[in-house]
Formats: sequence, structure tokens, C-alpha cells
Amino acid sequence: MNEALQLDHDQFIENKNTNFREQYINKVSMLDKVKKVILLPDGESMTVKMASEFYEVDYSVVAQILSRHNAEFKKDNVRTISSKQEGFDTLSKALSPGQHIVKLLTKKAVLRIGMLLRDSKVAIKVRDYLLQVEEEAPQEIKTEILGNWTDNDLYVLNQTVNEEVGKGKTKMNAIRIAAGKLNRNANNVQQKYYQIKRKYGSLQDYIVKHNVIYLEPSYESLTPSENNSTQQHSDVVLALTTHLETVLRDVKIESNLMSQINELRLEVNDLKNQLKLKEVLLEGKDAQLNNKTKLNSKLKKEKSDLEHKLRFISQILNSSKVVDNTHTEIQDTKKYVIKNGVIETK
Repeated sequence: MNEALQLDHDQFIENKNTNFREQYINKVSMLDKVKKVILLPDGESMTVKMASEFYEVDYSVVAQILSRHNAEFKKDNVRTISSKQEGFDTLSKALSPGQHIVKLLTKKAVLRIGMLLRDSKVAIKVRDYLLQVEEEAPQEIKTEILGNWTDNDLYVLNQTVNEEVGKGKTKMNAIRIAAGKLNRNANNVQQKYYQIKRKYGSLQDYIVKHNVIYLEPSYESLTPSENNSTQQHSDVVLALTTHLETVLRDVKIESNLMSQINELRLEVNDLKNQLKLKEVLLEGKDAQLNNKTKLNSKLKKEKSDLEHKLRFISQILNSSKVVDNTHTEIQDTKKYVIKNGVIETK
């Protein structure tokens, strides 16, 4: 959904924007174009449960909408009837067994619920249809609704909205202030603003495209020489404005480049830190490798000693000589002695 259309949707949903909703409240035929409308046997109303099923939301969501905007729904003839009142018997066939009281929603009320429900997909379609009808309406109807506008009116509207938004006000409040300056109905000004925004992207784009120029009341009384002077002044202002826009654009580009450079510097520093960490880990691995080498040499030496001892024992076992339990020597690369049952090198 584009920005302009989203803003129009927001106008429907805003709590205080009752006048905007009232302009569309009679277009109940839109409901059938979005989804099949199932009514109670009276052919005129729905229950709250039926409305929640129509908009595919929880019952509590619709109930909250009805409570929050109670004053508006009263104008739509929303009412509650009980089993003691006339007409209840006709409706009871469509109600739950044992239900003795029911709130009846007219088609207008159902349409208003669609204007106010924010996240319901069905409600969004309803609002889309309403806005589409306005967009496709004959030009004379639009003129009747919005009134006749001069270039000066559009210029004042655009300038006022931009100034007030720049001061921190919401766009809706800015439009109301502009309506006061133009001595126009705020809702009509609001519709005109968003009508142009939908078609041209923004009021500023419309002004540029149609060469809308603001004329002071005294402008037409200027002499030709004064007109020429004013035109020259306008040309100078335009040239300065263009130059300023170019400078600002260059500054923005330079700022973006500096941001990218700073990001790259941070990445380089991060990579350097990672490299240092890798070097520390490698040093640790080297130290472990040296320790393993030393341990390996020690084990080899111990293995060699054990092999010598094993050969000595084998010679003893294989020898037919009687070994003296007190002192016996066997010649090998090394000399061994058995003392008190223990083999020792001599």
C-alpha cells in the first residue's frame, strides 16, 4: 500500500475524524462488493457475532469498537432488543438457543466497523473500495465536495503544512491550521490534500508540475518595470535555491562516503584484532608442539631402557646357567646385577 493510500486509510481509523467517516457512511453497497453479506431474517441487521465473522476478527475486537465509538453507532441506529420486545421471535431463529437479548447492527454500523478496524483484511478491502469510488467519481461531484481551488490556495496549503510539520505538529493539525488560513472546511482541505497526494505523489510535485506560483494581492498592480525586477529577483532566488540544493546533495553524498569509510575502518580494526588472536593461538600451538616433542624424546629414551632390560630378562630366562642369588653379572652393551631379587644396572 502506497503512502498516500495508507494516509487515507488512517483518516478512516482516527478516533476523532468522525466527519470523514460520515462522508462515506451511506455507501453500504460496498459491503457486498467485498464479501457476501449475511443478514438476520429481518433482512436489515446483523448481530455482533455475525459482524465479527464478516470481518474475520474476534468477537471482542468488534465489541471494543462498538463501545469506544458508541456515540457514532447510535446515529447508525444500533439497538439492543430482548425476547419481550416485538420482532424478537423473527430473529430468534438465527440466534443461539436460550439467547434472550441481542444487539442489532444496521448495514451502516457494519460499514462503520469496517472503517474503524485497523488490521482486518476484509476491512482494508472495504476502505479500498470506498476510496476507489471517490477517485472514480465524476469531476463535477469532486468539485462539489472539495470546492474550487486557486493556485494561491494550493500554494498556501503546501507552505503551511510544510512549516507546521517542521515545527513538530502532526500533518492533520497542520492541515487544520491551513484550513483556518484559507477559511475553508478542514475536512474539505484534508480531502483536497490527499486527493492531490494520491495522484501526483505530493502537493509539492503538483505545484512544480503545474508551475503554480504564489501571487501577493498587490502583485497585479505592479508596473512593468517592477514586474521585470520581480522576475529577475525570482530568477536569482531560483538560481540560489538550485545551487543550494546541489551543495546540500554533495554534502549528503560526502557524508554517506565518510560513513562508509568509517565502517570500513572499523572492519579493518576488527580484522586486525582477529589476526592478533590467531597469532596468539598459533604461539600456543607451537608451545604445545615443543612440549610434545620433548615428551616424545623422553618416552623414546625410556623405551630404549626398557628394551635393554627386557633383553636381559630374556637372557636370564633362556640361560641354562644357575644364577647366583647374591651376585651375577651378564655381559651386554650394559652390565646388570641382580641384588636381592631386583635388576640393577652396574
